[in-house]
Amino acid sequence: MDIKLAGEVLGWVTKEARERSVYSGRGDNRVVTGRECDANGAAVSGVESVIISDALGVTPGATVVMPDTLAADVPVGTVVAVSGSNGLSARIVGGDYGSTRVSIFGVTDLRVVADGAKLLRDAAAKHTTPARSGTGGQA
Repeated sequence: MDIKLAGEVLGWVTKEARERSVYSGRGDNRVVTGRECDANGAAVSGVESVIISDALGVTPGATVVMPDTLAADVPVGTVVAVSGSNGLSARIVGGDYGSTRVSIFGVTDLRVVADGAKLLRDAAAKHTTPARSGTGGQA
Protein backbone atom coordinates (compact mmCIF):
# COMPACT_ATOMS: atom_id res chain seq x y z
CA MET A 1 0.00 0.00 0.00
CA ASP A 2 1.34 3.46 -0.92
CA ILE A 3 0.40 6.62 0.99
CA LYS A 4 1.16 10.20 -0.05
CA LEU A 5 2.77 12.18 2.77
CA ALA A 6 2.31 15.92 3.19
CA GLY A 7 5.23 18.13 4.19
CA GLU A 8 8.39 17.01 5.93
CA VAL A 9 8.96 13.70 7.68
CA LEU A 10 11.21 13.62 10.74
CA GLY A 11 13.54 10.69 11.27
CA TRP A 12 15.95 9.64 13.99
CA VAL A 13 18.66 7.69 12.16
CA THR A 14 19.29 4.33 13.87
CA LYS A 15 21.58 2.52 11.38
CA GLU A 16 24.17 3.47 8.79
CA ALA A 17 23.07 3.91 5.18
CA ARG A 18 23.03 0.78 3.01
CA GLU A 19 23.17 0.79 -0.76
CA ARG A 20 19.96 -0.50 -2.34
CA SER A 21 20.38 -3.07 -5.08
CA VAL A 22 18.24 -4.46 -7.89
CA TYR A 23 17.92 -8.26 -7.94
CA SER A 24 16.86 -10.96 -10.36
CA GLY A 25 15.77 -14.47 -9.47
CA ARG A 26 14.32 -15.82 -6.24
CA GLY A 27 15.59 -17.68 -3.21
CA ASP A 28 19.01 -19.29 -3.73
CA ASN A 29 19.03 -18.07 -7.35
CA ARG A 30 18.72 -14.39 -6.38
CA VAL A 31 21.60 -12.27 -7.73
CA VAL A 32 22.37 -8.55 -7.69
CA THR A 33 21.96 -7.06 -11.16
CA GLY A 34 22.64 -3.39 -10.34
CA ARG A 35 21.88 -0.44 -8.10
CA GLU A 36 18.41 0.88 -7.39
CA CYS A 37 17.94 4.44 -8.68
CA ASP A 38 15.40 7.18 -8.03
CA ALA A 39 13.24 8.93 -10.63
CA ASN A 40 16.16 11.23 -11.49
CA GLY A 41 18.54 8.32 -12.11
CA ALA A 42 20.58 8.82 -8.93
CA ALA A 43 21.72 5.70 -7.05
CA VAL A 44 19.93 5.40 -3.70
CA SER A 45 20.62 4.06 -0.22
CA GLY A 46 18.29 3.14 2.63
CA VAL A 47 18.69 4.69 6.06
CA GLU A 48 16.89 2.91 8.90
CA SER A 49 15.15 5.41 11.15
CA VAL A 50 12.39 5.97 13.65
CA ILE A 51 10.14 8.27 11.63
CA ILE A 52 7.49 10.73 12.76
CA SER A 53 4.79 11.91 10.38
CA ASP A 54 1.18 13.01 10.60
CA ALA A 55 -0.04 10.09 8.47
CA LEU A 56 2.01 7.32 10.14
CA GLY A 57 2.62 8.61 13.66
CA VAL A 58 5.80 7.26 15.25
CA THR A 59 7.12 4.36 13.18
CA PRO A 60 10.28 2.52 14.31
CA GLY A 61 12.42 0.57 11.85
CA ALA A 62 11.32 2.49 8.75
CA THR A 63 13.68 2.77 5.78
CA VAL A 64 14.13 6.26 4.37
CA VAL A 65 15.30 5.88 0.76
CA MET A 66 17.43 8.78 -0.48
CA PRO A 67 20.15 9.55 -3.00
CA ASP A 68 23.61 8.35 -1.98
CA THR A 69 24.81 11.96 -1.90
CA LEU A 70 22.37 12.74 0.94
CA ALA A 71 22.77 9.43 2.78
CA ALA A 72 26.58 9.66 2.90
CA ASP A 73 26.54 12.58 5.33
CA VAL A 74 23.97 11.32 7.85
CA PRO A 75 25.56 9.82 10.99
CA VAL A 76 23.68 7.41 13.25
CA GLY A 77 21.89 9.30 16.03
CA THR A 78 21.11 12.35 13.92
CA VAL A 79 17.55 13.67 13.75
CA VAL A 80 16.75 14.75 10.19
CA ALA A 81 13.84 16.28 8.32
CA VAL A 82 13.34 14.97 4.78
CA SER A 83 11.14 16.27 1.99
CA GLY A 84 10.71 15.74 -1.71
CA SER A 85 10.35 18.16 -4.60
CA ASN A 86 7.40 16.06 -5.84
CA GLY A 87 6.22 15.02 -2.38
CA LEU A 88 7.02 11.94 -0.32
CA SER A 89 5.27 8.59 -0.29
CA ALA A 90 5.26 5.74 2.20
CA ARG A 91 5.10 2.13 1.05
CA ILE A 92 3.76 -0.28 3.64
CA VAL A 93 4.29 -3.99 2.95
CA GLY A 94 3.86 -7.18 4.93
CA GLY A 95 6.91 -8.58 6.67
CA ASP A 96 7.75 -11.78 8.52
CA TYR A 97 5.48 -13.08 11.28
CA GLY A 98 2.69 -10.57 10.69
CA SER A 99 4.92 -7.51 10.89
CA THR A 100 4.86 -4.58 8.48
CA ARG A 101 7.74 -2.75 6.84
CA VAL A 102 7.61 0.93 5.93
CA SER A 103 9.78 2.67 3.33
CA ILE A 104 9.74 6.39 2.53
CA PHE A 105 10.37 7.32 -1.12
CA GLY A 106 10.79 10.58 -3.02
CA VAL A 107 13.41 12.20 -0.80
CA THR A 108 15.28 15.01 -2.57
CA ASP A 109 16.08 17.28 0.38
CA LEU A 110 17.47 16.60 3.85
CA ARG A 111 18.27 18.93 6.71
CA VAL A 112 19.82 18.01 10.03
CA VAL A 113 17.53 18.98 12.92
CA ALA A 114 19.53 17.84 15.94
CA ASP A 115 21.83 15.32 17.55
CA GLY A 116 19.27 12.85 18.94
CA ALA A 117 21.28 11.88 22.03
CA LYS A 118 21.89 15.53 22.95
CA LEU A 119 18.22 16.28 22.39
CA LEU A 120 17.21 13.57 24.90
CA ARG A 121 19.86 14.58 27.44
CA ASP A 122 18.72 18.20 27.28
CA ALA A 123 15.07 17.19 27.66
CA ALA A 124 15.91 14.97 30.65
CA ALA A 125 17.85 17.79 32.32
CA LYS A 126 14.83 20.11 32.01
CA HIS A 127 12.48 17.53 33.51
CA THR A 128 12.29 18.45 37.20
CA THR A 129 9.55 16.22 38.61
CA PRO A 130 10.78 13.62 41.11
CA ALA A 131 11.61 10.19 39.76
CA ARG A 132 9.22 7.37 40.55
CA SER A 133 10.48 4.20 42.13
CA GLY A 134 9.39 0.77 41.02
CA THR A 135 9.98 -0.73 44.48
CA GLY A 136 6.52 -0.04 45.88
CA GLY A 137 4.39 -3.05 46.82
CA GLN A 138 1.12 -3.89 45.10
CA ALA A 139 -2.00 -5.07 46.82
